[in-house]
Amino acid sequence: MAQDAAADVGLSAGGAAGVFATAIVVFSAVLLGLGPLQRRAGPRRLLVAAAALAAAGLLLAASAASPAVLWVGFAGLFGAANGLGYGVAVGLPARVAHRRGTATGIVVAAYAAGPVLLGLVAPAAISVAGWRTCLAVLALPVTALLALAAVLAPGEPAGTGRPRTTPAPRRPVVLLWLVFAGGCAPGLALFAQAAPLAADRGTQAAALAVAALGAGNLVGRLVAGWWSDRVGRLAALGTALAIGAVAIGCLLGPAAVVLAGFLGSGLAYGAVSALVPALTADRVGAAAFPAAYGRVFTGWGAAGLLAPVAGAWLFGLADPALLLAALPLVPAGLAVLLLARREP
Repeated sequence: MAQDAAADVGLSAGGAAGVFATAIVVFSAVLLGLGPLQRRAGPRRLLVAAAALAAAGLLLAASAASPAVLWVGFAGLFGAANGLGYGVAVGLPARVAHRRGTATGIVVAAYAAGPVLLGLVAPAAISVAGWRTCLAVLALPVTALLALAAVLAPGEPAGTGRPRTTPAPRRPVVLLWLVFAGGCAPGLALFAQAAPLAADRGTQAAALAVAALGAGNLVGRLVAGWWSDRVGRLAALGTALAIGAVAIGCLLGPAAVVLAGFLGSGLAYGAVSALVPALTADRVGAAAFPAAYGRVFTGWGAAGLLAPVAGAWLFGLADPALLLAALPLVPAGLAVLLLARREP
């Protein structure tokens, strides 16, 4: 859909990538400022705003006749809606003391399930109806789901009656930033280059490699949160980073091993995506979570902007250079060890 939309409004492939990069920046910026918004408005009002912004953004993008309109509709309005929806959703499990990992895993799994479901129906739908119609139709379920979430969400801000600001300790925020950035970077690089890399590695079914990456991402989010409630958040994080490192090594093997590498990279990426918000809530508490997690999440935003570019260059080099894709896991692993020194 992205390439069809870019070509239709006169954008190059680089321009299409710029739209998505801007959406990541907007998404991260909304999360960064979500703490004060949640204290003032509460989850329900923010989800209503997200529903309105999502509908306006998708419909505006569907009607775009110029690059600027596509940019404003998708990257601006829909990116902001996405940030509001994700920020509120991931903040709700922070209020839960019992089985927080499981609750967080279920919430963030929805963000992995959406692309998987769309990937099954979008190619055929776009070929029949065109990207504009599909984008306009997509606005209906997105808006309806956000509106339903608003009805079910608490109406009052978290921590009503508590101090206006609850500062989060700086040290765990910095360490969690490193875990999020380094732990997600290999997976993000592979998501951007999955099909061509699988083909280059001799895997005939490149689509199968993409499916393995997406399935691993979904399963990793669901399982890691549940497992962390039993073995501890840091033990689960360390295991996820180790799986990610082994998975990168698998990319040097034969075709079947390469597919296992894609699956493992997806598992590691999904696990880190579920465990970091849960561990953030563990360390800073529910009242400080929105502001603290907004800062931690910029680690994912930085990786989302840089990792695909670095991966495109790295995956074009000779085989041993592929192992460098695991390099960001080193500071992430060191950060986990430092966090363990303060484990209650």
